[in-house]
Amino acid sequence: MIGSAQAEVLDFHANGNGCNADLAWTSNGVSGITSYDVQKSSDGVTYTTINTIRRSQTNTYEYSVRQPEQRAIYRIVENNRNTFSIASTATAVKTNCSTGIIIDTPAIGFYPNPMLASIGGDLHITLENEGAKMLNIQITDVTGRIIISQNSKLHRGLNQIDMNVGELATGSYLIVTSADGATPKAARFIVQK
Repeated sequence: MIGSAQAEVLDFHANGNGCNADLAWTSNGVSGITSYDVQKSSDGVTYTTINTIRRSQTNTYEYSVRQPEQRAIYRIVENNRNTFSIASTATAVKTNCSTGIIIDTPAIGFYPNPMLASIGGDLHITLENEGAKMLNIQITDVTGRIIISQNSKLHRGLNQIDMNVGELATGSYLIVTSADGATPKAARFIVQK
């Protein structure tokens, strides 16, 4: 149960930082507080707890969360030993994350694999895009050394990108992709002559 009594959170603020929401708050250190629930909402009515932070001795808290949505609302809910909770004032956060899409390796297809350099030098990369603007593609050897790097503009829907890898020596390579600076993903492919 969330009560309407005066919250012990003295200062709660949240700011957009790229694709993240950075939250910070201080508490007056009331001894009955056991933890804080970080809650998120899209409409300011229905909230979901995204993490629970244990009470610290410093009474100063910071939490960063990836926010792919351009706007979300956060609040801090204090939990105490008396089994009731008190919610802080809600704060809206806007981020400049262009799409919130993280390209996962399963979402990217590429063929042929193994690559037979004797019949052609193009590696065909396909992906379904929901709004990312740029895909960075790197081919690395197994030690992580970048052999080829290419940026490709994306459009909404199915994209096919051809990459000439015919000059690569026989062996195993990684294709490393990142859309709009999101966390890179990697998959292995083989070149045969």
